[in-house]
Amino acid sequence: MSNRHNLPAAPKLAYASTGLEPYIPSAEQPWDEHRAAHLLRRTLIGPTPNEIAEAAQSTPEAVVDRLLEMPFLPPNPPAAWVNDDPFQKPSPAQRKIERERVDQTRAWWMSLIVNQGFSIQERMVLFWHDHFATQAKDVRRPQWMYLQNFLFRKHAVGNFKTLVQEVTRDPAMIYYLDSNSNQVGKPNENYARELMELFTMGEGNAYAERDIGEAARALTGWVVVGKRPVFRTNRFDKGEKMFLGQRGNFNDRDIIDIIFQQPVTAEFICGKLYREFVYEYPDPNVIAELAQIMRDNDYEIKPVLKALLQSVHFFDPALIGAKIKSPVELVAGTARSLGFRAGSRQSISAEYLVYIANVLGQKLLDPPNVAGWPGYRLWISTSTLPERHKMTDEMVDAKPRNPNRYTIVNPNVVGFVKAFPAPYDAEKLVRAMGECLTPFPVDEHRREMFLDVLLEGADVYDWNPDDLAAPRRIKNILKLIFELPDYQLN
Repeated sequence: MSNRHNLPAAPKLAYASTGLEPYIPSAEQPWDEHRAAHLLRRTLIGPTPNEIAEAAQSTPEAVVDRLLEMPFLPPNPPAAWVNDDPFQKPSPAQRKIERERVDQTRAWWMSLIVNQGFSIQERMVLFWHDHFATQAKDVRRPQWMYLQNFLFRKHAVGNFKTLVQEVTRDPAMIYYLDSNSNQVGKPNENYARELMELFTMGEGNAYAERDIGEAARALTGWVVVGKRPVFRTNRFDKGEKMFLGQRGNFNDRDIIDIIFQQPVTAEFICGKLYREFVYEYPDPNVIAELAQIMRDNDYEIKPVLKALLQSVHFFDPALIGAKIKSPVELVAGTARSLGFRAGSRQSISAEYLVYIANVLGQKLLDPPNVAGWPGYRLWISTSTLPERHKMTDEMVDAKPRNPNRYTIVNPNVVGFVKAFPAPYDAEKLVRAMGECLTPFPVDEHRREMFLDVLLEGADVYDWNPDDLAAPRRIKNILKLIFELPDYQLN
């Protein structure tokens, strides 16, 4: 059951706009590095200076269109074992192999996040993993967890109804929510309940306990054989069901069809998308407009995201910097912004990033329960904030904890600053760095503080990124920016 509603409410912000009217650059709201960086921080995970500069030279429409294009080729799998059937009755030694392969899948996925191209895909894969939360510690079969990740990747910005249909028959989900034990005469309501409560309609919205029981009967018959979902006719309840006011001999597809006839379904998932890309407190006017766009487009995700990300509401000043970075956003985004490549024989160990994200409260492939990560304010505490600062220092200094286990190659910080438009102008450089790495403009106080750290008492005109002392000075200002409260925000 979801526990999100038990969290402290997010403060309601004072928006300048209340609907989805399109953002049109103007003298008052120009399309510049500040707004381009906001768009990329919310869609990519850790935009680079080059990406922000390139986006600022384009148009919002063109940038959003590029972001919503999915990579043509799927990534290489973590290893050849993804093609094998899972162990049927694993021995202790095989259990150890399973755990190692799940860890390998985590590192593989983290590498894809850090090494991502200019696409919203990785953000959406992480979003769907949180939405259809499945725990590898319970599923155990690494092949199933890989296939589920591939499913989210395939439908990242596709059709939501199609995704729900496929998740319903996904081997990891069938096993995790006990659909494999759901059979005629012995219905198991776990998946039926979460299908409505967490995945499509929202807790208590337009359905009753009776509907859960009737949906469970319609969902009977599915088991997993190897890596495939298989329908067993003898396990299916062929009797008449009464679900959400409709009567018939329904199966799983019929139940989903009826769920997607309910207006609340579009409203619920649009609320989730709003919280992911905008703010924890959804604006009801925007949600209503997004839901209508979704229904008008037969539950396609891309038109919804396109309207949201191109709206003046999305660029409202009150919403810029109003989200807290998740651990994965923080660790992968920091690595990506600094130009690291993650993976074996790359400049940073993906296993290190997985480990740190776990320390900070987000273990890939293992959300805390079927409701996913509660997130928002719970991402940061008196214990995790120092760990966040420790992590960014480790990346900048190339000194990971457990250096015998993890690798961080010294980052090319000179190359990082030379990606900005005026790297030889100290005043312009510190302002550009601050506005690339944090969501707020650099005021006079911050500018002076940044210059003091970068120049170490030298005059502004003495700054030269090619000096021998420049890497150390750049690292010092990076560590300062990374420890600002602003850096924890998105």
